[in-house]
Amino acid sequence: MKTNKRVFILGIDALSPKIVEHFVKEGILPNFAKLMREGGFSKALPAIPAQTPENWTTIATGAWPGTHGIAVWGRHDYGRPVTDKRGHEAMSSNLCKAEYLWEAAARQGLRSVVLYFIGYPPTTDKAIYVDWFWAPGRFYFEICSAACYINYISEELKEKIKARPRRFKGKVFLVEFKKAEGWNNLPEGKTPPLEGEIHVEPNVGGKGVTYYVLLLDSKGEGYDSCLIAKEKDASKALCILRPGEWSEWFKEEFEIEGEKKIGTVRFKLIELSKDGKRFRLYRSQVYPISGFTHPPEVGKELVEKIGPYINEGVTLLFFAGLVDEQTFIEEHRYRIKWISRAAKYLMDKYNASIFIMHWHPIDAAQHRTLGQVDPEGGEYDPTKREKAMHILKITYQLADELVGEFLKFVDDKTYVIVVSDHGNAPNKKVCSIVKALAERGLVCIEKDEKGRERVNWKKSKVFIDLTNVYVNLKSRYVDGIVDDSEYEKIRDEVIDVLRSCKDDEGNYVVLFALKREDAPLINLWGPHVGDVVFVYSQGFTWGTEPMEPRCRVRGGANHGSQPPTAETEFSSNYAAFFIIGPGIKRGYRRPIDFLGPVQLVDIAPTVSYLLGILPPRHSQGRILYDFLEGWDVSEMKRKGEPIKRKRELPPLKGDVTDLII
Repeated sequence: MKTNKRVFILGIDALSPKIVEHFVKEGILPNFAKLMREGGFSKALPAIPAQTPENWTTIATGAWPGTHGIAVWGRHDYGRPVTDKRGHEAMSSNLCKAEYLWEAAARQGLRSVVLYFIGYPPTTDKAIYVDWFWAPGRFYFEICSAACYINYISEELKEKIKARPRRFKGKVFLVEFKKAEGWNNLPEGKTPPLEGEIHVEPNVGGKGVTYYVLLLDSKGEGYDSCLIAKEKDASKALCILRPGEWSEWFKEEFEIEGEKKIGTVRFKLIELSKDGKRFRLYRSQVYPISGFTHPPEVGKELVEKIGPYINEGVTLLFFAGLVDEQTFIEEHRYRIKWISRAAKYLMDKYNASIFIMHWHPIDAAQHRTLGQVDPEGGEYDPTKREKAMHILKITYQLADELVGEFLKFVDDKTYVIVVSDHGNAPNKKVCSIVKALAERGLVCIEKDEKGRERVNWKKSKVFIDLTNVYVNLKSRYVDGIVDDSEYEKIRDEVIDVLRSCKDDEGNYVVLFALKREDAPLINLWGPHVGDVVFVYSQGFTWGTEPMEPRCRVRGGANHGSQPPTAETEFSSNYAAFFIIGPGIKRGYRRPIDFLGPVQLVDIAPTVSYLLGILPPRHSQGRILYDFLEGWDVSEMKRKGEPIKRKRELPPLKGDVTDLII
């Protein structure tokens, strides 16, 4: 099949329709404003739970989680331990049972480009894959994480590293400086140069690269620049940087598990005090120059044509306070330009019809800032709001820049769709439903060698995964402990506990709890869905830790635990949907109170319709006709005249129950 139409799908994780509207009104999102003015907009209803893997898979397949099989962060299969869910494969094609949009397109002769998205390993040669969306904050193909090299460490940073050491591993390095010795061709300066070493080591071990760093005083006013070289010869410097300056990209050889890989490295000097006591050097992520794409040779071609590839590694360092705002913005702008140029290049070269991608910074920002921005947050502090709001605005403005790059492609044959997997809502409280279930003998809580409470799920009658409760049946799971004869009794007890769980103010912690056979009411079904499915009430977050007090105030923000419909005056857990292109209504806003929200299963069949192909085989969504010109949904069907009786009916005689057959 041939088509001259193209669709660019920008998947922006956690993009909140309400927050977009707020910022559009402020005038800081000109490209979203253009989307709303010249195209269509709606809230979109995520699948339950409103989590990342379930809903990107729903968008990509047009199928509900019960059908595509990703009902939690991974998938529970019979014949394995109940605790085994293969979470590291949650985004992969290994677990998804439904056909992807790009597979359906390939079956009908069309090509696609899939950039940092779900659905890998590759399942069709008619799709070009660039990077894999593996897990938030973790990057499948990177050789080295983005990192900062510093010679001082604040107490605040010490506490952060102590609390989450694994999170900072390979991302923060302490550099010791001393008087430079053994150098050739040292530049003259009033202050003696100081030397230090920095190491760029692969995440998984192996052989990396060592650089020498010189702190220089070029004007006799104190240290003002740093020289980076691979050997102690200043005449062979790779670069000399002043604060705020970037180096060029360097290609370096790394050895990982006996295999040699060429990766790209660049630096930015963020800070250097005149006395040399405050030094902060940022290094971008190190990605290979090939092998991060399918086919593998496409990666090398993109690096040569567009430049080295990086992902979103700077984000964690920015939130940790290691990277300044300007560096954060510059790294993301580099990536935004790279993505848009790569999208156009690949779509043109391979005559592709579908481009689909994923972009994550907004979700990372909202988890950290929304609880301080939204007054309904449990630990809302108005003194922190301004700073948190500023960070939130930066990430939305970067998303707006991404959208702007793709709006340039819109013409009489090209559509752009922007869609998210969910939004975010502020947390208010956390209540331990684990303790409530343990009190009924359904969950086994033990103490470790330090006296801390831990759940022993293998000895528990049920296992809680997100908003799914699985009964640990002997007949179903390896090492199961529950007989089939107890199945219904246990499910009844679980539902009784969930439905009756309240906080200290009498508010219900759980919005609803359903048995699996009743879960089709909320579009969930099948063996991978829990035996009991529930959703926390708005404002409540995960309560699966036994050490939690029975109920306490909680800050931050979440999405998966709360209902997809959770909303405040400022934020929303709904996903967002925008569309622009030929034949799309201008300035159309879907009448939610009449038609209801767009549902995420609607994206794949709508894209298929625009391209003139059949949707994915297992698609269960609808074509969004109301966004198309010529479809008038502005008024409800007009009411007719009241029905008039032709004659009066005789009064009933006797008991009305006599008439019931």
